[in-house]
Amino acid sequence: MQTMFERLDAAAAKMESFVCVGLDPTPERVPIDDILAFNCAIVDATKDVVSAFKPQFAYYEAMGIEGFKILEKTIQHIRDVAPDHVIVGDGKRGDISTTATAYATAMFETWDVDIATIYAYQGNDSVEPFLQYPGKGVYIVCRTSNPSSRDIQDLVVDGTDQKDQVFDRVADMADRWAGTENVGLVVGATYPDDLRALRSKHPVPHFLIPGVGAQGGVAEDTARAGANERGGGFIVNSSRGIIYASSNPEDFDIAAHEEAEKLKNQLNDALKPDASVNTESVTIE
Repeated sequence: MQTMFERLDAAAAKMESFVCVGLDPTPERVPIDDILAFNCAIVDATKDVVSAFKPQFAYYEAMGIEGFKILEKTIQHIRDVAPDHVIVGDGKRGDISTTATAYATAMFETWDVDIATIYAYQGNDSVEPFLQYPGKGVYIVCRTSNPSSRDIQDLVVDGTDQKDQVFDRVADMADRWAGTENVGLVVGATYPDDLRALRSKHPVPHFLIPGVGAQGGVAEDTARAGANERGGGFIVNSSRGIIYASSNPEDFDIAAHEEAEKLKNQLNDALKPDASVNTESVTIE
């Protein structure tokens, strides 16, 4: 049976793209009145230049019951028009015991996403329920892209002689489940040295990388730092930079396609054997 991250790598190879589009609609920014139609248009316009889609659940929860209906229909639309693409359910779930089991049931059975984002700060029992679904996957939040991530993630773990920080320990935990081949890490592009070090220490886990562009991450550097020895093993997420590339209701989908393709090409060019270092990057959020 193909593992989830084998399937994601296959999708990336087929589409020749490491790009994941974040579907994060807010009513005040969506250029048309119908959010579901907006999501479907973005999916239709970008599906030929990306390999994954990532709805962030918070945006749909904020719209109440109607938001959940939009989320359900968005996921179904992706299944209908892009069946080989991977859907990352970005809910960043994290709890213990039966609550973690309920979260896993919701993400993989109710919403039927392929990969769920989760926290592991509560320890093993917050992760194990998500590993009971063969063919599914999880991205464990490890090194996030926001500036205040240092408040917790940079803390040094006692007894490690100033060597291991909290985010290192989270990555070490992921290695415990590496044999299941369904565990990856969320690692932000805004800390390129940490991204590079984590890839060096942890060659197996798949990386979901946010933070390229407006948050400060450089696409080319991110690709080189995040890729595994085979030149894959990662996807770079862009949300607002793609879906809001234009506020014009007449061409927002065309603009989204152009921005997704631009990011795709930047990442691919960076991994070519003769690629030179280029710090110029498209503004992607």
